[in-house]
Amino acid sequence: MNYLTKKKIFKITAIALWILIGVFFVSGIIYNFLNSKTTVNKEDFYGTYIVDRNFFKGKNADWQYNHYRFEITRDDELNLYITDENKVLKIYKRKIEFIKGSASPHLKIINENPNFILEAEPTLFRNSWDFYLVFKTKPYSNMFFKKGKWKPINN
Repeated sequence: MNYLTKKKIFKITAIALWILIGVFFVSGIIYNFLNSKTTVNKEDFYGTYIVDRNFFKGKNADWQYNHYRFEITRDDELNLYITDENKVLKIYKRKIEFIKGSASPHLKIINENPNFILEAEPTLFRNSWDFYLVFKTKPYSNMFFKKGKWKPINN
């Protein structure tokens, strides 16, 4: 092999190595972005919530979905709707406050009634693109809620 051929192979190898390093670097940034936890702000809490039936599928989850949903209003109020599918039977209104946390604020229900179905402080779980709230309840243990609009179940 002559000198020019060796020099050309070295240049091609060096360029390929730098391209490979660049691809790994960009892949790492994209992977980190896609798997990072979302930051939840106070504004993100406002809206309507439905029972998330993806955690426990079946009749019990469907029943909870058709009988409970809530809304967090900009007046810092949680309105729990007791329903029979699309018909609202009763509304429980509770004041809420947001407690500053390390990454996201925590929701706290100011509960004068000890018989209220939802515990005072739900656990906030953050995913890459959204979040969900888990309330401990006496009758059902944990109830999982996600933001969304109630729609009839098509079974």
